[in-house]
Amino acid sequence: MPDEQRRNQKSSFPLLVAVANKDHQLLIQYSLLASMPQAQAAFASTGDDAVAYLAESIAKEPFPRLVLLDVYLPSLQAGYQLIKHVKKTYPFLPIVAISGDSDAGIVKHAYELGVHSFLIKPVYLEEWEHYFRVFNAYWSGVVTLPPSV
Repeated sequence: MPDEQRRNQKSSFPLLVAVANKDHQLLIQYSLLASMPQAQAAFASTGDDAVAYLAESIAKEPFPRLVLLDVYLPSLQAGYQLIKHVKKTYPFLPIVAISGDSDAGIVKHAYELGVHSFLIKPVYLEEWEHYFRVFNAYWSGVVTLPPSV
């Protein structure tokens, strides 16, 4: 990854967090602050909110570098629909799916729809923080993402 692109990824990392559960939103927000301080998280509680946010931010900065998406948004079908929409409309935008459900069929279908990773939601705050330390190292340090829109 070129040095300038790496610096930009490390200094600012806008992302869209599409999670219906408000408690999980708070855990994610806290964990991001603690483990990935360069993250600029925007939160959406529904698929419609996420679609609207992406449509608005394509015209203005910062456009998310990644979508963190609960496959139950709040229903499984709503989560799958959002994955399909993002993959069709923004094929360059990585999606990391999260869920409290580790059912192999759900995981497999999410990958078939095009998610880049699938994480099982942790139970404890310390686990959330650990997830986001690893998430930060991988997505903002190891991976080369496409340039911002």
